[in-house]
Amino acid sequence: MPGSKSIDPMSTANLAQWTVGLIFVLLMIIAIAWVAKRFAGFSGNRHTGQLKILSGISLGSREKALLIRAGQQYILLGVAPGRVENLHTFAAGEISEETTQTSSGFQESLQKMMNKKQAE
Repeated sequence: MPGSKSIDPMSTANLAQWTVGLIFVLLMIIAIAWVAKRFAGFSGNRHTGQLKILSGISLGSREKALLIRAGQQYILLGVAPGRVENLHTFAAGEISEETTQTSSGFQESLQKMMNKKQAE
């Protein structure tokens, strides 16, 4: 008979083969997503325009302070879910280019300015 040599679809060997295949496909999807996320930054870091994020500090679980450069102007932004607020616009020459090169320099500079404002 033609149908007598068919494999039972609910056999242990067949189910094991399907399970291994499914796990392999899921792992491949996860690996491709990780690689895409990891290396997407290379194309996104090209700043051809006049707007650039220089540094940032986490202020809480969902809040950040970001220092951006827009042309020749530096702007400190407060960023929270669903909200972006201009905290301060710095005058020309108030922030040096060396300060913006590292986030620790930005943090120190911001702390000094905050202490200076509190003392006044």
